[in-house]
This record gives sequence, C-alpha cells and structure tokens, in this order.
Amino acid sequence: MREGVCCQCGMSANIRSFYLLNGKMYCEPCVWKASREAKEKGEPSEYASLTDNSVCVRCGASRDVADFALVGQQALCPSCGQLVQNWPYPSWLKIGLACLLALLVIALLNGRKYFHAGRSLYVGERLVDEGHFAQALPYLQESVRIAPESDKAVLLTARAALMTGQVEVAQKALQGHSGGHFEDPGEDFRTVDALWNQANSAFEKAEKAAKLEEQDGHAAEAARLMHEAAASYPQAAGLGAAAQMYDEGAAFERQDYDTFVSIAQKQWKEYPGPGTAAAVSSALACKYATTGDPNYKAQSEAMLQESQRRSQQDPESKKDFEEYAQRIRYRLDSRNIITKAEYDQKFRSGQTPAN
Repeated sequence: MREGVCCQCGMSANIRSFYLLNGKMYCEPCVWKASREAKEKGEPSEYASLTDNSVCVRCGASRDVADFALVGQQALCPSCGQLVQNWPYPSWLKIGLACLLALLVIALLNGRKYFHAGRSLYVGERLVDEGHFAQALPYLQESVRIAPESDKAVLLTARAALMTGQVEVAQKALQGHSGGHFEDPGEDFRTVDALWNQANSAFEKAEKAAKLEEQDGHAAEAARLMHEAAASYPQAAGLGAAAQMYDEGAAFERQDYDTFVSIAQKQWKEYPGPGTAAAVSSALACKYATTGDPNYKAQSEAMLQESQRRSQQDPESKKDFEEYAQRIRYRLDSRNIITKAEYDQKFRSGQTPAN
C-alpha cells in the first residue's frame, strides 16, 4: 500500500486520500484552496483523485514497489486477474446472450424499412418547413408507402401535393389513411383541410366553366369562372393555362380575332403541342376569313401541318386533329366563320362533310 505526502501541509496518508492538481499532490482540504487560488490566477483549476494500483481491488493484496496490471479499469493481482479473465459464465447466460443477439439482428433487418421511412419523413418535413414542396413530395411519398397509417407522413404528403397542385396525389394519400379519418386532428390536419377545401372549390368552378364552354354564347362566362378558379387555387398551374384557353373562346365569340391570335400564339409559345398549334391555325384562319390576306391563310395552313405532325405520336391527339382540321379547312376554303356546334349541325348530321 502506497503512501502519499501533501505538498502543502505535509500530511502523510494512503495515496487514495490525495488529489493531483497541476502536477502536484494535495490532501483534500489543501486541494480546495489550491484550486481556488489557481482559478483566481487564470491557471487550470481542475483536479483528479489518485488511485493506488499497488492494491488488488478484489482480494486486497498489495505491493510495495510495482503496480498491479489493470484489467479493464481495475488493478488486480495476477491470481485475481487470471480468474476474472477466465470467469466460467454459466451456460444459460451464454445461451441467453446468443438469443438476444439473434433477436437484435432480426429486429434490425425487419426495422430497416422503418428507419428508411423515418429518414425520408425527416428530410421531407424539413423541406416542407423551408417551403420546398415539390422537392419534399418524393421523400414524403416514400414514407407513406412504407407507413400509410402515419398521421404525420400522410398529412405532410397531402400538404406538399396540394401546394404543388397535385390534388390526385393528395387524395390518394388521404384515402389510404383509414379512408381519410384521423383520430386526433391537429394543426397539420387543419392546414391540409383548408387547402383541400380551397382546391375542391376551385375545381368545382372549373367544372362549371368546362360545361359552359361547350355551349355557344357562354364563352365569356366560362372564361370568367375559369379565371376565378385559377385565382382561388394558384398552385394548380393547369387552371391558369385553361383560363387563357377560355379567353381564346371568349375572343372568338365576340369576334375579336386579333386578341384570339395573340392569346393563341402566347399559348403555343408556352405550351407547344398539337392543340395549341391548332388554336393558332384556327385564329389565323379567322383573320384570313375577315381580311382575305393570303399571308394569314399560308400561316394558318403551316400551323395546321405542325399540329398534324405533333399529333401522330398519340392516338387521342390524332383523333382530335381529324375533328378540328375539317373545321379549320372549311373556314379557309369558304371564308365563313361558324362555331363547332354550327359546323356539326351543318355537316355532321347525316350529310357529307365539306371538303
């Protein structure tokens, strides 16, 4: 057993009674004072208790010169060290440990997908909080795919989808969660509910506008309703595009063909496709019918050819082209401007369509 001597007061005792501060040995009362003084001087003031590694912590055997070897963090004599290192653990304990390790492996394998879902949810939620709804949606959809009953994952997915105009994605997530029922609707639910009602109201107006647009003499009212729908739910970019298309119909209805051409060309530039190309052709055909300027006719025919070219890859677009191409060619050939309903009544009620 080793002895220690305090450098301050000279007290001698077992080394375990002393503390080390800045390389010096102190007894307990002196180390308090020395630590306080060191702190006032701006010097290190932390101290640590000393251990006597010349004494075996298990059997109490001691040495006067050398320390015992440490097993773990404890000083043990050779006999006790060998005994501890070769401790005969009972079979039931070994079997129990093996079973616990096996259960841990199974739990980790089965829970891996839930860890993935949790990570996706964390990333998606952070992106939603930052207002990056389009970027958040794929992460949140992955969370819902793995855990469709998670209130948080479903509501965040619905919110991100609604904020990017993807109503069908939001509906699928909500309906997959107990048919849209939530036990404890909180702030997240109220936010999604308000967005859902906003989107539904907008699409109800859009549906009314679509029905009016099919009727002669109601193009202006249809355009007004579609603009209201787009304004009430701006997240759905398609409503804004539809409102511009309905403006074409309103311009045609009031015989403002310059505006018709302007809107159709803007739509073609923003959304190039067979339908927008046909709209430009139709508008230019109206200008030719009213002015007789052959330049308008040539431009109209060129856009009609472009519409035909773009429609060949899709059966539905090809079918639509065959329907409106006849009406545009009739307008170019006759310089007579009539509505679709008038054309259908005149040429598609059992009579041979005009060439």
